Amino acid sequence: MRSILGIVLLVGGILLGYFGYQKLDNNKADIKIGDLEITAKDKENTTGAYIMMGAGVVAIIAGAVTLARKG
Repeated sequence: MRSILGIVLLVGGILLGYFGYQKLDNNKADIKIGDLEITAKDKENTTGAYIMMGAGVVAIIAGAVTLARKG
């Protein structure tokens, strides 16, 4: 039972990290005209993306600890 929980946490952490990265990557708009370049970012989505990636790291660590414990 403990190993199943550890695997679920690892997979969930990887998915959270992936979707957080995708959200962060799709969060900006660029316009380039000659030498002029304008970039806009949405701060709320950026914060949400960082929270998702942080939660993914925590889930990966929790999954690794759960799998490493014997008992």
